[in-house]
Amino acid sequence: MLPRGQWRRAISLYIQERLFLFILVGLLFAMGIVFGTLSAQNLEPGQKTELLQYIHFFFQGMKQETQPVTDAVLARNAIFNHLKTIFFFSLLGISVIGVPLILFLLFAKGYILGFTIGFILQQLAGKGFLFTVTSVFPHYVLIIPALMIAGVANIDLAGALLRSRFGKVTRPVSTDLVQGLGLNGLALSLLILSGLIEGFVSPLFIYWVAKLF
Repeated sequence: MLPRGQWRRAISLYIQERLFLFILVGLLFAMGIVFGTLSAQNLEPGQKTELLQYIHFFFQGMKQETQPVTDAVLARNAIFNHLKTIFFFSLLGISVIGVPLILFLLFAKGYILGFTIGFILQQLAGKGFLFTVTSVFPHYVLIIPALMIAGVANIDLAGALLRSRFGKVTRPVSTDLVQGLGLNGLALSLLILSGLIEGFVSPLFIYWVAKLF
């Protein structure tokens, strides 16, 4: 096992060599959040009313609970969905031509996050902020870096495979495959932890926040 100092240098070198990819992935995700937030603001009145009623029904149901209820099914479903995401990212990277779809999926995930947060903040103001911090932030603080790691790793892998096909190889492509597999594993580990938080930790926060509604 590498000493801690070498790990740090290896991580720093990896980021420096792929800084453009990290910036690109981060910008696309951020753009997704912005467009999602704008879409939430431009919903039709009937759509806003319907979504708001759903949120109030949700909180009414939570207020009727006598104690916080964790959800193993929610955690399992979240982890399964994350597993599918990483598997799909890996397939798209290996296929090489799937890189644009990786970028689109990153944008779409940012859009969903922006729409959710934008709508809740717009409709519930201060209470919405508290709900967002307690119910969305705990697991998304792991999901966002995991998606960025997976996105960069698989786009980089696609580039390595493309270079190998045209003979512009600076190192064995097997090295890039192992590196991509390891980074996908790291991203999946973060996503599994986020799924456990979503199923077993966030419901505790949501239970107490629901008392304010």
